[in-house]
Amino acid sequence: MKPRTLHCDLSDSELCDIASRARYVGSTEHKSYRSPAGEPNLRSDATPCDKEIEFPAIAALLSDSIRKGRISNAIEHGFPRYVWGWIDMDLYEARHINGYPGTYKGYKLEPPEYPKDRDKRLFGE
Repeated sequence: MKPRTLHCDLSDSELCDIASRARYVGSTEHKSYRSPAGEPNLRSDATPCDKEIEFPAIAALLSDSIRKGRISNAIEHGFPRYVWGWIDMDLYEARHINGYPGTYKGYKLEPPEYPKDRDKRLFGE
């Protein structure tokens, strides 16, 4: 896996606009249980989702992380390809998915997978 870099050249107003349009839709490929994403279809090589984390909490984290600039500079259809946010002590990565622009799925990262953070946004407020 190529290391990702957390870096944001967007203004606060651009980040707020993107955050207001981004949507967490999840992925059945990471679920072993029925969810708003649909029927489970867990891939053998996919990180399984924690069923304790509710969709509304993940959606709020996605928007908040975008507003805080915890994004990659890679942009697809006007949305950052990657967004990072914390749930408890775990770092999650949301990835812009193929399909409707602004839709994301997410998964937990292990410390060796954490993005490079030259702007020091990952641990800031």
